[in-house]
Amino acid sequence: MSRHCKPRTWDQLVVNAIDAMADTPSDDRAISIRTSRVENFAELAISDRGLGIPEDKLKEVFEPFVTSKSKGMGVGLSIARTIVEAHDGQIFANNEPGRGAVFRIKLTISRHASVG
Repeated sequence: MSRHCKPRTWDQLVVNAIDAMADTPSDDRAISIRTSRVENFAELAISDRGLGIPEDKLKEVFEPFVTSKSKGMGVGLSIARTIVEAHDGQIFANNEPGRGAVFRIKLTISRHASVG
């Protein structure tokens, strides 16, 4: 995965996961960060145990100025999408029933990628 895609995008998803669990009892809070490789793609999945995203909001969570936070501006996920797409990637959001929301970033792995 591109190091240039990482800081702002991943941080935003983790902060959102933390915020999503504000009303979840402390003992039930958990964030999972998983990586996987499928063919020529790397995937990062960040999930939480919050209430999930209302079904009617799933399609618009990446639109600018859409927020469920009382003090949010609604630009974080929009910026994350812009960064991921600038790296020819995709970002998805969905709910895992009884477990909260999961955000996935999918990026093409370059055959000439270097680590470092």
